[in-house]
Amino acid sequence: MSIYSQLATALAERKALKVISGLTNFDTAKVSAIVKAAQAGGATFVDIAADQALVRHVRQLIDLPICVSAVEPELFV
Repeated sequence: MSIYSQLATALAERKALKVISGLTNFDTAKVSAIVKAAQAGGATFVDIAADQALVRHVRQLIDLPICVSAVEPELFV
């Protein structure tokens, strides 16, 4: 089962858990620790600050779906 179908199933069953590292948390070390703990703890997906380098870094650390959040979303485009 793909990570997206796993996410869809978790949402449909109302068993999803999203771990948020912080809208303005761009500290790579802190975000890394949070997302690693999220995956180890059974989270369904993570939400991190919208920064391209941070997203690339987190993608290499975990296999969970990644959501991004930003105060100014146009900065991520």
